[in-house]
Amino acid sequence: MAKIEKSEAPSANEIKAFLNNISFSIPKEFVEFYEQSNGAEINSEKAYTVVLWPITEMIQLNKDYEVETYAPEFFIFGSDGGDTAFTIEKSTGKIFEMPFIGMGKEEATFNASSFDEFLKSR
Repeated sequence: MAKIEKSEAPSANEIKAFLNNISFSIPKEFVEFYEQSNGAEINSEKAYTVVLWPITEMIQLNKDYEVETYAPEFFIFGSDGGDTAFTIEKSTGKIFEMPFIGMGKEEATFNASSFDEFLKSR
């Protein structure tokens, strides 16, 4: 069973600011998770570590990694703490992995059908 170390929850205003500053429909279960925790670290024996970025930093981190330039179909929400990004496909809400270096749709690997499924697979 995965161990999820949650951070302090963001404020309602921080969630609202995030939702007002993205240009796609984010899955409901994603928002529900982040209403309870502003990022988290997930550790399990069956999968590598997952670092879920704070929702208060996600938009800026996506800008810093130039996701709109290299992988505009995706939005990064975390990583393995190394060279792999975890992303939401904007059009479907499906979860993919891709490398930070060389990121792009052709390098994206399907991971889960939903954010909840992604969390449960850890």
